[in-house]
Amino acid sequence: MLNLPQIPNLHVNEPASDIHIKEAESQLNMVLPYAYKTLLKQTNGCSIGGDVLLYGTEDMVERNATWEVQQYASGYVAIGDDGGGQVFLMRLAEEEQKVWIVDAGVMDPQHAELLTENLLKWISEGCNIEA
Repeated sequence: MLNLPQIPNLHVNEPASDIHIKEAESQLNMVLPYAYKTLLKQTNGCSIGGDVLLYGTEDMVERNATWEVQQYASGYVAIGDDGGGQVFLMRLAEEEQKVWIVDAGVMDPQHAELLTENLLKWISEGCNIEA
């Protein structure tokens, strides 16, 4: 369980249902990491000020298609962005917890930097993206 309400400037959406998550996985033709599904079941997307946007199921499908993530970062899913051209990626593995940050213009995991070892811990600590 995350401590979402304690994060300053946080805007949360209603939780995603299992059906919404399965629909998104079907549209993306992938199985999302468990940690990310845990977040979606608490809030179907959220934002912190203008610095961090974590996608809900609909935004995730649209953003991954727009940025052609499967073409340029095969094996990853875009889960959010910083509102300034940096995209948050997670590797497509059920037990994956790491989040990587990469420039949207490059979208190559080889150019990504590790943002956090643990998605849910990072969120409960306020989603700091400063290196």
